Amino acid sequence: MTSSVVAWNESERAQPAVDWGRLGKVYLFANGKGGVGKTTCSTHAAALVASDGARTLLVDLNGQGNVANVLGFANTEANDQGRNLFSAITAGAPLTPVRDVRPNLDVIPGGTYVRRIPPVINAEMGNAQTAKQVLMSLALALQEISDHYGLIVIDSPPESQLLLQLALCATRFVVVPMKTDDLSRTGLRELAGDLRAMREHNPYLMLLGCFVFASGTNAKAIRKETRENVSRDLGQNADEVMLKTFIRHSEAVGQQVPKYGRLAHELEREIVNNPKYWDVKKGKADNTAVVSTTSRPVAEDFAKLTEEILIRGSQIRAEMIEKGVWP
Repeated sequence: MTSSVVAWNESERAQPAVDWGRLGKVYLFANGKGGVGKTTCSTHAAALVASDGARTLLVDLNGQGNVANVLGFANTEANDQGRNLFSAITAGAPLTPVRDVRPNLDVIPGGTYVRRIPPVINAEMGNAQTAKQVLMSLALALQEISDHYGLIVIDSPPESQLLLQLALCATRFVVVPMKTDDLSRTGLRELAGDLRAMREHNPYLMLLGCFVFASGTNAKAIRKETRENVSRDLGQNADEVMLKTFIRHSEAVGQQVPKYGRLAHELEREIVNNPKYWDVKKGKADNTAVVSTTSRPVAEDFAKLTEEILIRGSQIRAEMIEKGVWP
């Protein structure tokens, strides 16, 4: 039976009550460093689950609002630049996702209005009691619509620790994309600190795993070293903290996804429409319409990653239910 857990001590006045059982489907892609693939990976994961028939919500908690670019609706009326998200977090307004950006995929856009959230809520952070209320604002907004979805994915920002903390307080599983450089490890360690701190407010928050993004297919030794370094940084067994799947580097796919507003598996379907090489060479066809053939293996990487994330999440859930500690 799903139980409702009060986030704070009953003796404290006006503390927000969170039904943690309704947030068990929330996955957050996060890293303290930017440019490690959070938006790309969160968007692909959400869209792939939706394409399999599960109603999915993607939340863009980012001031750049790049989810709209990746999904191709940035320049439409549907993109409110984060206005609804701003109202929900700062004033308690209901979340109103953009429906069916893809079949079964709803999106709460980010954008310029998200950048206005930290200055507004910072004013409430001086008092311990109101600070707790602020930190739970996204959790409270999401739980009101969570029953409509089989999965909720949050794309977190690198530019605001406070926004990241809001996301952590609303999340069950944290997934960490990273590159093989030391700056990504620094971002991971910073994230780990926030994760530990936010468990004071979200007792069910947990790290699901890390994975390598944009790595050369032949860089096995480098990925092995990263795996060992991350294990050492977090003080855990490598198999516990590192996912097996990595996303291969493809500059062409990375350029074409936001250019066309299509994801890797959507680009893959367009390969058959590529003009013939000799027609391009003779000037009979326009090579600007050529879709990179590497979209196929990249799409396969994202499919494998999404499957691995969901399997690991399901296994953790089953183990917690067996122990009687899943809310």
